[in-house]
Amino acid sequence: MAFSRFRPTSHFIAPHSWMNDPCGAVYVPETQEYLLCYQWNPGTSEGGNCAWGMAKSKDLITWEDCSPALRNGSTYDRLGVFSGSVVSRLIDGQRVLFLFYTSVSAVPIHWSKDYIKGCESQSVAFSNDFGRSWHRYVANPLMKNPPNITGTTGWRDPFVSPWKGLSELLGVDLMTDYMMIASGVKGHGPELHLYQSRNLLDWNPVSTILSVKAGSMVSPTSSLKFGMNFECASFFSIGEKHYIIVGVEEDEDSKRHNGHYLMWMSGNLVLESGAPKFEITSHGLLDHGISYAAHIFRDAEGRLIQLGWADETAKKPIGTKQGWAGCLAHPRELYEILRPNTKLESGIDVWNVDEKSGTMTTLGIRPAPQVSTLRKHSKPVSIDSFPAIRSSNCQIEATFSMLSGNEIFVFNVRESSSEVTTIIFDLKEQQITVDRSKSSLERLGTASPESGSFELLTGEDLQVNIFVDNSITEVYANNRFALTSRIYPSLETSIGLSYYFGGFDEKNVKFACWVGLKNAWPKRIDCEGIIEEMPYVEKVEEETLKEQPIVREAAVVA
Repeated sequence: MAFSRFRPTSHFIAPHSWMNDPCGAVYVPETQEYLLCYQWNPGTSEGGNCAWGMAKSKDLITWEDCSPALRNGSTYDRLGVFSGSVVSRLIDGQRVLFLFYTSVSAVPIHWSKDYIKGCESQSVAFSNDFGRSWHRYVANPLMKNPPNITGTTGWRDPFVSPWKGLSELLGVDLMTDYMMIASGVKGHGPELHLYQSRNLLDWNPVSTILSVKAGSMVSPTSSLKFGMNFECASFFSIGEKHYIIVGVEEDEDSKRHNGHYLMWMSGNLVLESGAPKFEITSHGLLDHGISYAAHIFRDAEGRLIQLGWADETAKKPIGTKQGWAGCLAHPRELYEILRPNTKLESGIDVWNVDEKSGTMTTLGIRPAPQVSTLRKHSKPVSIDSFPAIRSSNCQIEATFSMLSGNEIFVFNVRESSSEVTTIIFDLKEQQITVDRSKSSLERLGTASPESGSFELLTGEDLQVNIFVDNSITEVYANNRFALTSRIYPSLETSIGLSYYFGGFDEKNVKFACWVGLKNAWPKRIDCEGIIEEMPYVEKVEEETLKEQPIVREAAVVA
């Protein structure tokens, strides 16, 4: 019972034990499958890492467990195989997958600790059989030390991809690959280091593409501050605009979950003394709640998909009793929203305004199209029947039109006579909030609200999308706002749903609710009760694999 009490069923989640970052996702056209790797610490629900867990999927929604892609090694990665990325290439007509990761040989590693020389290095493993087996590169690590060894706050999470805009700026082959590594310098602040390669094995430094002062404001009008260190950074372009995503580690005074947050930045690539730099022109939160460690990749249709880790917000005794911790939020599509220029108030930093064209753009964030298949077997429920629904697993969609801009719309989920989680859309205050003050009688999780700023544009409808899956709740608005939250109701009867629209004319509301979303793991056996019986025992194999010519010598083809 403890194992399944708060366990989501429609989300990506490890079979048991602790999981955190999504750290390698790729679509393999030959098998028409997605592979998704994640940080896993099997055998315990305590935080830590000793493997890249892996699963496969045909549709990005329903999954099947695979053997771990990596486990801790014996030398340069004996204490951790940290986050990274997976790159797919055709080499001499054969599909080769490159798994880049941070290899860890010493701990602790944290921005507040003294940096241990050699604790983090960058390494790679290969697969020539579509991810069924992986083999470490015999010449690992690819890179052994950060630029500033003793003053480093972190140097990890390699993200590898071509970057057309940067290659054009530098005047190099458009097929050049770049590796971005999140980092920071003590006494200064967070940094992003960039390296380049033509064969994915030999890497040369390009520049520190972004370097900011710790604790400084992202912009003069921003509500966000740069923290002490960057993590899990990635880059992409949409049209002519360039974007960077980073996890920001804040200082000890942070009020955010685990002292970090997830930010996107739009900007320009420019040359300073021949070195490329990133100039920020707009920015915002990729998630206003707990989602972290963003990982991006392209799906089978070329859409840009983002994954994120949803940690537990109740650590003990929840984690130790239930035998698992953490899951991923639903896959999200990132795209660009273009609107005619309009007057902005709180959203001035989120939009990139172009006076010349009379338009403004921002980063769009919405559930990936594949997520809609979770509800295919369920008939939508109308607003009249909504208060009679009893469910801890559902999706709610609503569009409110003919708005004055002063309305407050409320949805109550996981509700009983004594418990309720309240989701509030306050247009006047320009806030969206998940109120958890009454979510749990036993105070099993934090009672603090999750809240984010959201400005509705003039004449715009409010479009709401809410997912509830046992202990995880995801809230989306107008395809540009996302908030992930965790709740832990004490009562089994807390499965009611209701709403309050403050007298708003329901003729102007388009509404639907789907109950009982699809199980994301139809082939997985029930793992309840097996945690103590199946402790994870690490098997370390010496690296005796020979370097394979197909990886080393052949030209890289996208």
